[in-house]
Formats: sequence, C-alpha cells, structure tokens
Amino acid sequence: MSVADGRVVSARDDLARFNEAGLLEAPDIHTAQLIARTAGERNPMALLGAALAMRALRAGSVCLPIRQVHRLAQFFVRDADAQAGIAPELDALPWPGADEWLDALAGSPLVGDEHAPANEHPLRLVDEALYLERHWQDQESITRILLGRCGPFPGVDGQVLEQSLAWGSGRSDRRDEAQRRAVRTAIGARTTVICGGPGTGKTTTISRVVAAARDQAEASGTPLRIALAAPTGKAAARLSESLEEHAREFGGRAPAATTLHRLLGVRPDRAPRFGPGHRLPFDMVIVDEMSMVSLELMARLLEALGPDTRLVMVGDPDQLTPVDAGAVLADITAAGLPGPEPGLPGVVVLDHGYRFTSGISDIARAIRDGDPDRTLELLAGTDRVEFHDQDAAELDLEATLSLRTALVDQALATTRAAREGRAEAATEALGAHRLLCAHRTGPYGVTTWGAAAERLQRAAAGQLGSGAWYDGRPLLATRNLPELGISNGDTGVVITTDRGRRAAMSNHRTYPAYVLEDVETMYAMTVHKSQGSQFDNVTLVLPSPDSPLLTRSLLYTAVTRARTGVRIIGPAASVRVAVTTEAQRASGLTARLSRAPGWRGR
Repeated sequence: MSVADGRVVSARDDLARFNEAGLLEAPDIHTAQLIARTAGERNPMALLGAALAMRALRAGSVCLPIRQVHRLAQFFVRDADAQAGIAPELDALPWPGADEWLDALAGSPLVGDEHAPANEHPLRLVDEALYLERHWQDQESITRILLGRCGPFPGVDGQVLEQSLAWGSGRSDRRDEAQRRAVRTAIGARTTVICGGPGTGKTTTISRVVAAARDQAEASGTPLRIALAAPTGKAAARLSESLEEHAREFGGRAPAATTLHRLLGVRPDRAPRFGPGHRLPFDMVIVDEMSMVSLELMARLLEALGPDTRLVMVGDPDQLTPVDAGAVLADITAAGLPGPEPGLPGVVVLDHGYRFTSGISDIARAIRDGDPDRTLELLAGTDRVEFHDQDAAELDLEATLSLRTALVDQALATTRAAREGRAEAATEALGAHRLLCAHRTGPYGVTTWGAAAERLQRAAAGQLGSGAWYDGRPLLATRNLPELGISNGDTGVVITTDRGRRAAMSNHRTYPAYVLEDVETMYAMTVHKSQGSQFDNVTLVLPSPDSPLLTRSLLYTAVTRARTGVRIIGPAASVRVAVTTEAQRASGLTARLSRAPGWRGR
C-alpha cells in the first residue's frame, strides 16, 4: 500500500530509504517484494537489486549494470514523473558495495546466470548486469537473429542494380553517392541500417530502395511484396506522405506505410499474429524512425521475418530513445553491422543536410559532437537563432518581444485562416512555430508555458470569451484513433466550415467535435511528443542545470525540429549540461553483438 506522498508503507530499511529519496516507487517495490516472497528470498541486497532493475526498466534501460548503477540512477526519471525537475540525492543513500552485491545476487534464488534454462528465474545476472528474464530473452533473440541475417542476399542482379542506381538522378557528387551506397547495400544485404539526421535524404533514399527492389523483381519475373512501417501511426502517415511526393521521380507509388504493431498483428494479452510460426509474407520490410523502436518490439519484428526477407532499418541514432526500454538503433550502429561484402558495411550514414539552414545544421553538429563551447558560440552568433541566457522560470512572456511577436503573429494567422475555413492555411500557420519544453509540469513545463502562451494568443486573436471550441484552437491527439485515421501525436486546428466548426487535423481530414476523443488543447508540447515532426521555427524552454532530463539527445532533437529558426530560453549552464550529458540507457546488445565471432568482418 502507498500513501499520497508516494511513500510505500510496506517498504523497510534500504527499500524505504530509496523510496523516500524518490528513486524507487510503488511498482518497483511491490514487484520486487512479490517475486521475493514467491522464491523465499529475504536478502535485502537481492530485494534492492530487483526493485532497482524494475526502476531501470521503467526509465528505459534493459538491464541494471551493478558497477555503474550509481551513475545510471541519475537518469531514473521519466518526463512523466512528478519529481521530473529534481535530481535524486544519490550520495546519501546506502548503496551496497559492488562485489558484495554481485555475490548476493549470484546466490539468490531469484537470479539465474547466463546458462540457466529459460524462464527458470525471474531475473538473470550476466556480465555483472541484472536483467528481467523477459528482456534478457528479447535481447538474446535479437542477437541470435541478427547474427543469422548477416551477409549478402542471394540472387541480386548486379547489372540491373547499377541501372537502378543511375536512373532518376542527375547528380554524381558525394552527397548523392551516399544515397547510392545505401541503396546498393539495402538491395545486396539481408539486413541494412540507413542512418542520418533530419533533412539528410532518408525518405528519398527509401524511395530509391523501393524502386531498385521493384527493378530486381521485374528482372526476375516475380512480384514484389514490400511492407513499409514505423513505430507510431503519426510516423507511418508521415512516411506515406513523404514517399508519395517522391513517387513520380522514382517510378511509381510505394505501398502505404503502417505501424509496426499493425504489421505484426500485435493484440492485447495475446501473442502477435505474425511470429516464428507464422512469418510475414513480404520480400522486403522497411522500418522508418527506428530510434523510437523498443527492444521488445524489435524482437517481435525479427522473429516474424523469414530468411528470404530483406530488412532495412532507417533512423537517426542521435535522437531521443523510445518511451519503452531499449535503444536498439543506437546499439546496432555502435556494434557495426556487417554488410553484403568486405568493404561495404551494413550501416550507411547519410550526412549531408538538404532541409535546414546552414546555421541550424552547424548547431546540431556541435551538439552531436558534444562540444558545448562551439554550441554556445553558434547560439550567440548565428542568423535566425536566438539564445536567451536566463532562467526560463523568471522570464516574462509579455516582455520577451521576439517570442511574443512570434506567438501573436501565429495566433492571428491561424485564427484568420480558421474563420475563413481554410484548413490547409490554418494548419500551415500552426506549424510556423512550435513551443517545446523538456518537462511536462513545473515552471519549465508544458502546463506552465502552454497556459501562458494560450492566454497571450487567445487575447491577441480575440478569443478569450469564445468557449472551448473556438476558431484557431490548436489540438493534439493523445492516443491512436484508427477508426478515424488519427494517430497519437497528430495535431490539428479548429476551423469554421459550412457544416459548423470542425477539427482540421494533420492527416488532411476534418472532424466534428463530437467524434473526437483524447484530443487536447496544444499551445506547447514536450520534445518527446515533437519527435518526427518539423516546424518552420522552434522555441525551446530549457530547465535549470540540475534537471535530470537535460541530455544531448533532447537538445539535438529539439533543435532539429526547426527548418529555418531556433530560439532557446535557458541559462548557458543548462546548455552545457545538455551537450555534455549523454543519456544513459543500459543495454547489453552492443556488447553481445560485438563479441560474436567475425561480427564486424563479415
């Protein structure tokens, strides 16, 4: 039982101390106590390890590395946590010595070793890291299947491939060569990873891969069965739209993209429709936005692929990791995926930006390189970039002229188009600027800044007394509504039509108010929610330097949401912390792959 302040009444001794510090919560403690009672385990170090393993999992880590647990625990905070703005006081906690702790875990009936039979214990200790059994099995499944999927794909027609690479492109420079290399690898290998930041041509490259695969099928006289997928409905819809723009250039329409869950037939409380006993019926599967794919979902995907199905994974490993546990794309790229032949690796990096202004590209590169001095220098001296070196909690929105002007102009343009029933113009005006926050709540969060922006923008547009369903009201879908074609994260705006007020959503459809569920007002959004979206201009509210949410991937993701202009509000110390802090998600996948015989050399 827990009380209102988050304390778990049943927690004793060390568990109670860790609970009071905010490092452990009720789900962690209750689960650890339950499995300990079942196994007859009373050792407090084993209980603490089990509870922290649960907490690590909820914070995105696949395992709990015992010798690095103190460092990892700094990131045991999710942006939904009530204490998101407070770094836990770690030094005062009664951490066990690593050797003694490892001995206690190795001797516990809760814990099996690397060679224990599957599902014999709820936890497993491997390479001095503690796993929940289910996630250990998923990691091993990914490792085993990827090892079996290395090397060349049989029967590739080299002459046809070269013709495919030459068709549809008038360029022969280094920028285009990276895309050609990616297509050559995707056609020639069983498994390929194509990496690149926003605007580096990933969607164009996917189009070229689809066209080249179609050429191979036509040359062999066989039909091509291809699936395009993404981890979220929003990402799948955006992929379909982007590929449609490239359809004419690369020889015909690509199939519509779907979510990975729908592709696999994932169902609540039941095994997916497709898996080891029922393979996906495709010759090629292309997955976009791989940075958002969790360990569990990756395991289910690989288990559903047949040996004759090419897999192409596309994404940006420097962006924020999935909400669920794992960082699969980053883990695989770090391990160095073998390619179809010596000298042609399976990971291809697209590094030329086509979309951004050069200033934003330079800032993103400095952040990615972990260079705080260069980042601050560029923030202070780059056109279309503003840096307000001050505590955002003390900023007066009305007195910040440039931001106030941007918000007022956006409100006026959005409301004008909404009142005239021009859905496309209203959604375009809404996308001209986006206010992003690292936190959901608190003085630096979406609730505070969204409310301030709402007051300002509604007043500017004359909408203060207009009720809840007013022209220009910005909307955000908070869950998938497949029957309506709406995905979690889709945005929209209320407009006036000849059928009354309706919601014009980013899927280019309009809906009456009464059919919409789980759609909320959106004057600001978290950086996590913005992932995969693009806006003309972005304003980022940074928290204080002690926030555990400040990481390099968060700052990089926020900056790269903008096409033409960036405004950052927050102290220089927060920028430094973000640039120099790599988000820690513990995983053994990179190590397991890298240690496999001949992995890099295949």
